[in-house]
Amino acid sequence: MSEGDLDARIRAAFDDGAPSQAIMDLIGAADAAAQAAGSEAEAARARALDPTLASEVVSAARRRMEDSAFERDRMATAVEQLRARLFVVKADEEDARRLRLYDDAKAERDRLAAELRDFYPDVAERLAELLARIVANDEAIERSNARGLPRERGRLLCAELTARNLTGWVWNSQPLARRLTDELLLPAFELRPGSDGYLWPRWR
Repeated sequence: MSEGDLDARIRAAFDDGAPSQAIMDLIGAADAAAQAAGSEAEAARARALDPTLASEVVSAARRRMEDSAFERDRMATAVEQLRARLFVVKADEEDARRLRLYDDAKAERDRLAAELRDFYPDVAERLAELLARIVANDEAIERSNARGLPRERGRLLCAELTARNLTGWVWNSQPLARRLTDELLLPAFELRPGSDGYLWPRWR
């Protein structure tokens, strides 16, 4: 990489939008350039101190030493400033990553909230009303089964067992299924004055 190219890339690293990886690569390049310039400054100094050289050669070596030392110090300063810039850019990139996650989560939250508002209140009301009718029918079936069945008629199963193709709630003393009318809780979507906050069970 030429000196001009490196200088241009270093300047660009301080522009908005410079990625952290490019800055890390530049830190390595600038550090290498500083070390190379330092080595060249030492070599030029040793040449300038040679008493056997003509004065014009000594002057040229001295200028080369000073130029190389200046370039070494300039690149070392660039490394320090690039490291500080890298810290800021990495923090900005991390914040941008967090913002993307935040915005994605918020957008999905808003979609779900809208869907819940559209779906739950009506469905919960209908389900609570259905469960109430099932319980009332269960009681009627229990009375019919307990007080005597018509001729040539067997015991009636409740609506939930019939709907779920079950013959009972237990099998070999083990629970076969959970009864929806007993287990289901339906919180009200909006709390109403005097309400316990539930659509089902009714006694809550």
